Amino acid sequence: MRRYRVDRRLPPAVRQLYVDTLRARRRDRRDRASASTRPVVGSSGGGVGRLGDRRVATAGPLDRSVHALALDTAVQVVDALTAAGLEPFVVDRDADRIVVGVRLRHREAAIAALATALGEPGWLVRWSDRDRTGLVPLGEAPRTRAVGRSRSWCVFRAFGVGERAIGDDAGVIVNFWTPGTSGQLELVGFRGQDRFDERSPTTVETIDGIDLPGRAAFPVARSLERFAGDVDIVYTWVDGADPAWQDAFRRVAAECGRDLGDESLDPARYRSRDELRYSMRSVWMYCGWVRHIYVVTAGQRPEWLADHPGVTVVDHREILPADGLPTFNSHAIEASLHHIDGLAEHVVYFNDDMFVTRPLRPEAFFHPNGLPNLFQSGARVPGVEDDHTQAVDTAAIRGRELLAERFGRVVESKPYHSPYPLRRSIMAEVESEFPDMVAATRRSRFRSPSDLSTAASFSQQYAFATGRAVLADVRTEYVHVESGRLGWHLDRIRLTDDLQTCCINETRDGATGSVRREQLLADFFRDMYPVAAPWERASDLDDA
Repeated sequence: MRRYRVDRRLPPAVRQLYVDTLRARRRDRRDRASASTRPVVGSSGGGVGRLGDRRVATAGPLDRSVHALALDTAVQVVDALTAAGLEPFVVDRDADRIVVGVRLRHREAAIAALATALGEPGWLVRWSDRDRTGLVPLGEAPRTRAVGRSRSWCVFRAFGVGERAIGDDAGVIVNFWTPGTSGQLELVGFRGQDRFDERSPTTVETIDGIDLPGRAAFPVARSLERFAGDVDIVYTWVDGADPAWQDAFRRVAAECGRDLGDESLDPARYRSRDELRYSMRSVWMYCGWVRHIYVVTAGQRPEWLADHPGVTVVDHREILPADGLPTFNSHAIEASLHHIDGLAEHVVYFNDDMFVTRPLRPEAFFHPNGLPNLFQSGARVPGVEDDHTQAVDTAAIRGRELLAERFGRVVESKPYHSPYPLRRSIMAEVESEFPDMVAATRRSRFRSPSDLSTAASFSQQYAFATGRAVLADVRTEYVHVESGRLGWHLDRIRLTDDLQTCCINETRDGATGSVRREQLLADFFRDMYPVAAPWERASDLDDA
């Protein structure tokens, strides 16, 4: 209210939150009402889910990542077209979706072949023609006039994710090509550079290990415009409810002369709502291209985490110096992540309170030439510090001082609290170039004003200063659990589709409204990520 009286308006960020969320809530209510009164699209096989303003028959609950579903869909669609002698060819990749071209004269035969081969429950086609679009069961598509006249199709199989349906993000886009005035094959509905010589040789495009027919004019698999390396994900996590961990925490704090009332030691920083479980679900669901996941812990293991070839639990003892253990300092742990045995060169570092909210490709984190993306937030690095300056800010100031000393330039802003793209070799170089600062940080058992925030800021900024990172944008939402607008933030994440990541962070322990707050968070996590990842043990959570 003080801000309102001075500015005579709400802060722009708050106003935009209200505007976006109100629009999303209205659209959701409208879509739900429409879906409840219209017939289900398709014949039910494995269930029914809501896809926008329609209910659709699904093939059952989602049992694979969107990435894996997209590849499987591409194989089935291409096989059906090839078996009919229609010579499909890969044209492009749109996020996880594969784009396939077919000659225009084969359009009628193509939809008939797809309907015959893939007419099972859950298979749908969304047709598009100029600004018109529609959704029909694939088995009925040959009898639907609009499908036979449309400029493109998205062919997909719907699966259930809670009450929702998913699948169009993993569909195959089919477009059509015909000879144009240029004498070349041109994309129907467009005029411009979407053309190629009909004599272009056939190729085999190997996309994420899957062989698909292509044409030399469309080198999709080997394109310089796509990132092609391995990417690992690293989490840092502790079970703050573990009595042994709590005893060690209090004991080491007393030995180090730390006041348990210090904000950096607030229990809220270690409270668990199973965020790690839901975060890893989000990665499995929306980043299926990830090679491996590492979970760095204090000799602990989530009780729901089973042995799985895609996940490795790393003990602090494997990467931190013995004289720095036990540690309760995230800065110390982050400064040691590049010591993980077997870690890939390209890494995305997640805190356990960070989530992916939609299907992403590696290019969301790394430039196609391998340079990490640097996501600067606009939140300024403090220009002064005192006894009340938070450790996250003092770490940013330490990094700024090192950059100024080495390069004569400084960063203005802190990075977004969003997953951090990193290069393992650059983190190792930072340790080599600034050995005293990194060594002191790795041995600092609690957050300290002398810490350097390596993984969450300095390594990225150092990479940028040395020409090995690029500025980029990430569409993310940062949410304070203690915020009075918590429900608004959660609805904006849940009901809009423009965000890529979000962070739901708790920095201090507050009891006000805790029952309602915990219910909001529990409902949000169950709604967003209801499908168990393959590394989870069965538990009561899945029946909640």
